Amino acid sequence: MNRPGLRRASRLLGLLWLAAAGLAWGVSTDVPGARSLTIQLDPTGRGLQGELRQVLPAGGSFRLLEGLRVTSARRGDETLAVTRNAEGRWRIPPGSDSADGEVPVTLRWRGTLPEADERDHYRLAVDSSLLPTRAGWYPHLGDAAGPLSLTVRVPEGQRAVGSGSLQEERRVEDDYLARFHHPRTREVAIAAGPWRLREREVGGVRLRTLFPKGLDEAFAETYLERTAEHLVLFQARLGRLPYSSFTIAASPAPVGLAFPGFTLLGERVIPLPFIPHTSLPHELMHAWWGAGVAIDYPNGNWAEALTTYLADHALAKQRGEAETMRRRWLADLAALPPEQEFALVDFRGGPDPAGRLIGYQHGAMLFHMLRQRIGDEAFDRGLRRLAEEWMHRTADWSALIDAFGEAAGVSQQAFLAPWLTRPARPSLHLESVRVQARNGGYRLGGVLIQRGNHAPWSLDVPLLVETEEGPVSVTRPLDSLRDAFEVPLASRPLSLEVDPGSDLLRHPGPTPAILRQLTLDPTTRVLALDDAHRHLARQVLGRKAEALAASADLQDAPGSPLLVIGSTTALREWRQANGLPAPPQPLETAGQARFWMIPGQRTGLLGGDDADALARLAASLRHHGQRSYVVQGHDGKTEQVGTWAIEENPLRVTFTR
Repeated sequence: MNRPGLRRASRLLGLLWLAAAGLAWGVSTDVPGARSLTIQLDPTGRGLQGELRQVLPAGGSFRLLEGLRVTSARRGDETLAVTRNAEGRWRIPPGSDSADGEVPVTLRWRGTLPEADERDHYRLAVDSSLLPTRAGWYPHLGDAAGPLSLTVRVPEGQRAVGSGSLQEERRVEDDYLARFHHPRTREVAIAAGPWRLREREVGGVRLRTLFPKGLDEAFAETYLERTAEHLVLFQARLGRLPYSSFTIAASPAPVGLAFPGFTLLGERVIPLPFIPHTSLPHELMHAWWGAGVAIDYPNGNWAEALTTYLADHALAKQRGEAETMRRRWLADLAALPPEQEFALVDFRGGPDPAGRLIGYQHGAMLFHMLRQRIGDEAFDRGLRRLAEEWMHRTADWSALIDAFGEAAGVSQQAFLAPWLTRPARPSLHLESVRVQARNGGYRLGGVLIQRGNHAPWSLDVPLLVETEEGPVSVTRPLDSLRDAFEVPLASRPLSLEVDPGSDLLRHPGPTPAILRQLTLDPTTRVLALDDAHRHLARQVLGRKAEALAASADLQDAPGSPLLVIGSTTALREWRQANGLPAPPQPLETAGQARFWMIPGQRTGLLGGDDADALARLAASLRHHGQRSYVVQGHDGKTEQVGTWAIEENPLRVTFTR
């Protein structure tokens, strides 16, 4: 009957133990920037208590969240007068003499965190906790990076994970305690939840899953197996993972976040069958790039591009799907409205879809061109050099340029700088293509042209000539707006194609109408044939959009992308009344709900046989931005999905006798 009260009393004793016992473990504070941080959490009451031990010769100031207060501060045996100013910042006075500069400050604080809302970056609750760096839950003091010893204690039924490699975990008075070590960092992050643990050791790394019971039983082994497979591949290429442990933890939030030594994946995301082959390896690769070699954000986020190339693209290549992926990336980038374009060096991160296309796909294509330019061996040497020189340090784009230039034996500055600083991509064109018989063979000639507001860029253009005796491949440097080329051939050419494998970061030419043309364009309008369906537009587009009256026709939105939503019958009648063509294949009444783009137009039609089917399809379309049509059947099962074919390829020429 009194168990809740006893449990609360036990919890209070635990908090008192932390304050009395101080640090159970630590690192030598003789190392500049070294810190020992002990945190105890009470998710039920949002309680937090902590202790920080750090050398601070000049003192310092820091911010704490409302509800947290400093309870004591000492430098050796000296009690420090820590003050709080009008702006809410706490201040530690500097040491009184030179000797004090070598004596660590021991700082303790405690309190109750404010209740988080959707704008906050932290969360402390029974179902999940996330305390990211610099969110005000611990004193962030000084900018010098150094070793970190982190100890986290949580109540029975909870587990925790934090920045760095797991050193130890055990029970302490019915609580769970875990200790982590990071060799050099300024940042600290902690996550906790009612998780079950599974683990295995692979390649010298302790792999762990921390999932709730249901997810643990259904998916933990799959995630451990796939992580092990990816780790073997990545370590063979990049060297040892920079942490001795790697944990995949579940979060109720729909996230995919990488931290030093662990990643958080959304509980609704984990069951999706493609995640172990896509998001999981991407987050594991971040252990090297972003959570290992840190990002100098003010000078550009390079890590998403490199991670996308080394995880997503490399695994697609292993499956024989890399060319398809590159074509899809280029089509996505072609859907960007001109006003959404910006230079790759200006990408910082964040959820903006347009920005992510530039930071991830555009950047990954640049690394693909670099690898082809300097060769596989030099590219991989550059990766290892970057990891060896910059691991647990903060790197900017210039560090990458130097690493690859040194590995290649020639500077890559002149090649990479324009691609980093100029927005958008060039388009390629062929002119004056001709074939001449000469000296018992043939001469194939023409003019390569690149266009764009910021052209020319430096390109190594692949040319593929099919001849009567087989294919001939040539790479042609293109550093100007126009370049006349000539290819000597032993046998008669049958065709010429420029960039047949979509290896260049360029506009792909004619592209099919896809959903992303609606989601990326801020001028997209919405026509709901029934007001009850209007709210679905936000799910599809990811934002509010201007609504047209139900009586509107295409003349009310000239030139603007348009999303039309309605029942199956109403949508068909609207299409016919406006003189729009039927879909190229019979899907207008297929399944229970369907979305399709009118070929050659930026108009998408979303219809369903009933409100539930329509809502299910609208909620799932965020996964189909690269598609021209999606059909769902019973209970939201996808029955058809695809992209309209494009027959025209202006970069391919066929020769007749």
